[in-house]
Formats: sequence, structure tokens, C-alpha cells
Amino acid sequence: MKKYLLAAILLAPLMTPIAFAECSKEAAPAIPDGASATEQEMIAGQQAVKSYIASSNAYLECLDAEGVAAGADELPEFKDARLSTYNAAVDEMTGVGDQFNAAVKAFKAR
Repeated sequence: MKKYLLAAILLAPLMTPIAFAECSKEAAPAIPDGASATEQEMIAGQQAVKSYIASSNAYLECLDAEGVAAGADELPEFKDARLSTYNAAVDEMTGVGDQFNAAVKAFKAR
């Protein structure tokens, strides 16, 4: 019995990506250096950040939908992994926004 429990615990992290296979996350965009970027580079950066935020919001909605679809049958390990993934995505979105705002501030300070 202990062998099966140990095997389940060890294999659960490997199965987590399968649970979120339908939700795809866009990579965070490169943020321009506001101290040296041109206006065009800042505009392109702004567009990339807006696209990333929109894509990330769709990703979060997908994770929410997967949780709703799983309902009460969702294993606690998968729920914890999904919530951890969700929170990490929100943290990354916040970080990207903060980085771009700092770049804009540096750009305007020149």
C-alpha cells in the first residue's frame, strides 16, 4: 500500500501539465529599456504588454473553466497545482506591468 501511495505522490507532479494541457500561456514579452529606447520601441513594448495581458487573462479564464469542469471530482493535488499555476501567472502579469511602468517612467524622465 505504501508503495502505491509513494508512486502516486511521485507521479502527481508529472501529470499536472496534462491537467492544464488545453490552457496555453504566452511567454512574457521583453520590456524595452526606458532609459535608452526610442519612442517606437516603447510603443511596440506597450503593444506587446497589452497583448500579453489579454492572452494571460484568457489563460486564467481557461484555468478557472478547468476547475469548474473538474468540480468536486478534482483531486486535491490537481486543485493545488492549478491554483499555484494560476497565482504564478497573476504574479508574472503583475511583474510585467510593473516592469513596463518603470520603463515608461525612465523614458519620460529623459
